[in-house]
Amino acid sequence: GYDSSRKRLLHGRELMVQEATSRACNGIWVDMGGGTGSNLDMAGDAAVMSFAKVYIVDLCVPLLEVARRRCAERGWHNVECVEADATTWEPPEGPKKVDLLSYSYSLTMIPDWFAAIEQGKRLLAPDGIVAVVDFYVSRKRVDDGMVRHSYLQRALWPFYFAHGDVRLNADHVPYLLW
Repeated sequence: GYDSSRKRLLHGRELMVQEATSRACNGIWVDMGGGTGSNLDMAGDAAVMSFAKVYIVDLCVPLLEVARRRCAERGWHNVECVEADATTWEPPEGPKKVDLLSYSYSLTMIPDWFAAIEQGKRLLAPDGIVAVVDFYVSRKRVDDGMVRHSYLQRALWPFYFAHGDVRLNADHVPYLLW
């Protein structure tokens, strides 16, 4: 199915989800672009239930329907699936209340990813955690510890990925390091 095909392609999700949920619990987790809720599966029942509230936010209704079924089957009564735009959505609890904000291969799918990150900043509690795993293309010059891609990779990957509405941008990582 959808989740199993994506699992083979989208490396690092499980590690990101497990690391992030182990560091932030008992509060509010917002999974932006969370689709089917598979990140919650990766976190596990104990981690999901350790949060007072979990929001799966996505614009794709069919994916959210899968997430709703998953939540019902798993008994995750603290999870709400929300059809909304990551650039404007705010939880009922208000701004500065989110303890964990995750983007798992979703930032590159959001046309105005700058606005999504800015909205995330408004939602995040002062000691909150942002967890991101996504596709990456480097700038020509990179900071120490970052992978530098060749000119051909930097030129062709964004073009290739754009056919699937994935917006690779060399500014993703620097912009996230707010």
